[in-house]
Amino acid sequence: MPSAFKYDVAITAADFDALTADELRRRLEHRLAKAVFVPPRLDDGGRSATANAAIRKSIEKEARVVVVLFQRLWGASESSAVEMAAVKARIGTTKKKDVVVVPIDNTLIPTWLKGVTVKGASPTSNAVLDAIIEAVATAGGSPRRLTESAIAAHAADEERQAKARASFLTSQRALALINRELESLSTAVVRLCEAPGTLPEGFAAQSRRTPDRHTVQIGPVGLSFSWIRGRSNSIADGQLLVIEWAGQLGDQAPPPADAKAAMPAFEHVLHPHATSPEDWQWRRVDLDLCSYTTRDLAAQCVASVVRRLPATA
Repeated sequence: MPSAFKYDVAITAADFDALTADELRRRLEHRLAKAVFVPPRLDDGGRSATANAAIRKSIEKEARVVVVLFQRLWGASESSAVEMAAVKARIGTTKKKDVVVVPIDNTLIPTWLKGVTVKGASPTSNAVLDAIIEAVATAGGSPRRLTESAIAAHAADEERQAKARASFLTSQRALALINRELESLSTAVVRLCEAPGTLPEGFAAQSRRTPDRHTVQIGPVGLSFSWIRGRSNSIADGQLLVIEWAGQLGDQAPPPADAKAAMPAFEHVLHPHATSPEDWQWRRVDLDLCSYTTRDLAAQCVASVVRRLPATA
């Protein structure tokens, strides 16, 4: 590794975790002396060979520490496969203290990913940040010493953002938006499934909607999106429950004669996180670093389902 690094940290993640990577970068930047690298988000045209080579170089050689936001779909797409290959090349066969693995689901970490794993199935934000800062220092970096005024300014900014979110999410305007976002989530899942080449031949998505619950059945795998109301009628204390099911959901009719009762395979609980309709996100309750746009949440659900489907119906 070079003695002079371009970045203190490079972050690699699945395509759907782009907001999570951006949020982690935001929280790290005021604590590090050098920049934090996050690969640019893919557009519909994909990445060029030149862009992929630059990303590999940043992860393999130009970053003092690499952070892997690890989940079952990391490396499944063409873009994150490039990033995975760069991490493999950096690690080689020896455990690296300059590779920090942040598990964001309960998938077993592969044996080749030899780094410092942040403990816990859903580690706290502070634990993640502290582990990364410690790794940067161990690798020869010089994290910033925050002054009292800098700490106070950062806390004041966070408080302003929190107040803006609370004001919006308790408003009637936000209350009217929740059905729009649930509808958008379900519609995005169905549209992604209908796109040519998404599902194996012989599979199709069947959807059903009620005011607070949307379900999609795709062969032997089901998805449900349920809005759980809080004690008040505001969006602020409500939650979105996303479950991927193995088996036939009971509200899809008629089920096949040999259909198995549905059992939950993966589950996420999220809550709205926004200051306006334009920056609407879904943030994980168990790990507040993890946020998704409605489109990214839909894409992650579909990608996960596709991995569980047989090659043909």
